[in-house]
Amino acid sequence: MKQFITRKGSIDCGHRVMNHAFACNNYHGHTYLYELKFGFDSVEDIGYAVDFKEIKRIGVAWMLDFLDHGFVANPKDKDIITLVKNNNMKLWLMSINGKEQDCNPTAENMAKEIFLAMEILFDHIKDFSLYELVLYETPNNFTTCYHTSISTTERNNFRSIHKKSILEYAASKGEVVYDVREDKSEHNNESCEE
Repeated sequence: MKQFITRKGSIDCGHRVMNHAFACNNYHGHTYLYELKFGFDSVEDIGYAVDFKEIKRIGVAWMLDFLDHGFVANPKDKDIITLVKNNNMKLWLMSINGKEQDCNPTAENMAKEIFLAMEILFDHIKDFSLYELVLYETPNNFTTCYHTSISTTERNNFRSIHKKSILEYAASKGEVVYDVREDKSEHNNESCEE
């Protein structure tokens, strides 16, 4: 039987939906609320599959470092890409359709990209994986993404473009041992609340 843990949070991103007939064709931004629901089959001796702090330290940190207060762009949106790059601002190019292929940063597509990044970031943890990602673009509008929501082609495109850099990012974070029986270094009494 599978059990779940969920991490909630928010990121702020700029985007636009190219070729949209209405307001979304304009450059604008949203505060995206997210819920990352991870599934697992068993727990460690300490009593959990993964410490909530590990989700924050790796997964949430990745979203903050690569998406938050940045611009998420369709690779075909050359004017904004040039502007963002020339001003050394944070930019994420959509990739599920392939490198430099038309892919709008809609909530649905962004959810897929975040889901795929989480798959890579947490792939090393046995019997633990992202089960569901809910991404709110506005308080009233959201999308829900599962592993089966993403086609094999989308997964392969994303991995061919981002897997190496995401693995390097995860490696740069190092490893933390949360069970003091396994780690003999000194620990301060940090709060369990994150």
